[in-house]
Amino acid sequence: MTDLRTRRRVRRAFRDGVPLDLGGAAVDGELLARLLRDGGGRLNLSGAHVTGSVDLTGARIDMPLRLRGCVFDEPLLLDHADLVQVNLDGCTLPGIEADGLRVAGDLGVRDATVTGDVWLLPARIGGSVELDGSRIGGGVHLQRAEIGGGVHLRGTTVGLGLRLTGARVTGSVDLRAARIGPDPDTGAAISAGSLVVGGSLFAHEVIAGGEIHLVGVQVGGSLTMRDTVLSAPGGGYSLLLIEAQARLLTLRPAPESTGTISLRDARFGRLADDPVRWPAGCEVELDGLTYDRLARRSEDVVEWTARQRLAWMARYTSGYAPGPYDQLAAALARDGREQEARQVRVVRERRRYRAMGWAGAVWGAVQEAGIGFGYRPGRALTWLLAVVAASTAWFAWSGPLRAVKPDEAPTWDPFLYSVDLLVPLLDLGHDKVWDPVGADKAVALAVMVAGWVLATTVITGAGRTLGR
Repeated sequence: MTDLRTRRRVRRAFRDGVPLDLGGAAVDGELLARLLRDGGGRLNLSGAHVTGSVDLTGARIDMPLRLRGCVFDEPLLLDHADLVQVNLDGCTLPGIEADGLRVAGDLGVRDATVTGDVWLLPARIGGSVELDGSRIGGGVHLQRAEIGGGVHLRGTTVGLGLRLTGARVTGSVDLRAARIGPDPDTGAAISAGSLVVGGSLFAHEVIAGGEIHLVGVQVGGSLTMRDTVLSAPGGGYSLLLIEAQARLLTLRPAPESTGTISLRDARFGRLADDPVRWPAGCEVELDGLTYDRLARRSEDVVEWTARQRLAWMARYTSGYAPGPYDQLAAALARDGREQEARQVRVVRERRRYRAMGWAGAVWGAVQEAGIGFGYRPGRALTWLLAVVAASTAWFAWSGPLRAVKPDEAPTWDPFLYSVDLLVPLLDLGHDKVWDPVGADKAVALAVMVAGWVLATTVITGAGRTLGR
């Protein structure tokens, strides 16, 4: 119950529009609500112990609401209220109930303690939602909210999850150093499916006690998750970025992170991750992921090689999944690293043939050894010269061979004979006029087989090159 002297002080400060610090004195919440509804002044109160309920449900108030460092006995009721500005910095409250709230400016609840929930769905905030440094025992509900500024929870502790599903934020969402526990209904720490952010989404050093659900999120700037602690308490997914879009994704989970990160069908302009220091407890899904460029070196990542990245990808891709390799090769090529891009394409083809079973694996090994699946055509010439040289040396040592028709046989030439055997579509008039026997016949057959294998491999590789 508010004593008479305190009532007079509050009324006078309200009428004069000056700040008033009550130093812990009690004030009736009904009095504050009546003053705000009646208008004719400005409420700028601090250090009050607010007893009873401050019920502003449906109220239209054309003055800022400033109640800083106050202790509330009951939740603040702002359902469907229409306000100019709200400042509850440093307050202690059981909860904030503000479904359908409209605020022309900022909504500030910084360095506050809210033992229950903060309900702001679907709120319309013209400025920013500021919850920096607060401790919220329940959940923060901003589903379908429209925020003209940003959403800031820097250093905030949220006990029962942050919900931003379907929200639209013109500015940035900043969750740096926040600690967010799981929602009891979904088990997710952050639920933000279909969130639209005009600026950037920062989640540096966030500690998430459950899944981070960002399916279909659209971020106009960068989406940064550096040193973020991901977890999947029940096993399974810890971060869902399925169909997410952003100009830049920086993804470098903290070493102690666990669970599966899904990037399926996501689209990013640039991707900055860290395959060298990827957490051992984190798996990743890459199917359908597309990006234009890869950031190889920045403040967020260390330098990595194509070989290191391929080894990282091999840990998380089973069977034949060409998409991740195509994306990596294309990004490397855009950066002028064509040699590394070819290395990636060779690994892709190797995995493709191995997925066909033992026969495919054998044929793939032949193609890789022969011409590097068409990406290293110089190998074919090397093999050709090697076989011709070996064959010529053999037949020079064992020859001349017996002629089929001695009167019509040309002069014995082990080099021309070897070339005629090796090249299937070339007829120099030597291979058919000599009759090898014994070891000579075995060598001749081996050279012919080598020729057909090389020819088939070169044709396959040429077709692949023309297809590219």
